[in-house]
Amino acid sequence: MKTKNLNNFIYSISNLRNAIKDNALFHNYISQETKTFQTSLNPSIAHSLKHKAITMNDQNSFRTYLIIDKSDLEIMGYFCLKIINIKLEKDVSGKTKRKISSDAKKNGEFQALLITKLDRSDKHKKHIPGEIVMDYALSIASEIYDRTALRHICVDWYDNKNLKEFYCNNCGFKIYQEKITKKGKLISAFYKLK
Repeated sequence: MKTKNLNNFIYSISNLRNAIKDNALFHNYISQETKTFQTSLNPSIAHSLKHKAITMNDQNSFRTYLIIDKSDLEIMGYFCLKIINIKLEKDVSGKTKRKISSDAKKNGEFQALLITKLDRSDKHKKHIPGEIVMDYALSIASEIYDRTALRHICVDWYDNKNLKEFYCNNCGFKIYQEKITKKGKLISAFYKLK
């Protein structure tokens, strides 16, 4: 992993709440900072941070990690992680299943850490490339792997050449299946920690 030494903190929402210690102050901080967090290429990412992150965290649906600039405490980017059981489609080849794991080959499914959201604020695109946000996500995933042996990280996206370029060519994910849904072709890829 190539995480640069940037001037920022990485906090999960739970850890940030514990660090602030004052619930009203915590909610005020999140409210103020998420108002300025914009993602013009995919506004739903910013909307999710503003309106769902705390609730989903409190329901233990997933964990949201914030990348916070040390100089002004602005949220530069974020990502969400969730442990899931992935059932492979019937058309996934035996070779691909073997590349994932022996359990995937034998059972047609495997446990993984799913990156459900990942982006950075438009304001900070020059300061923190998407690959750095991914490196932070993979760094947290590596800590989880060291503690639990959960080795696979997965991402899903609807057919988009820029996202394929980012996940596969820039970040090292391997596509393992594609399926047609009501929203379009859903592509799934995995990254295997060593």
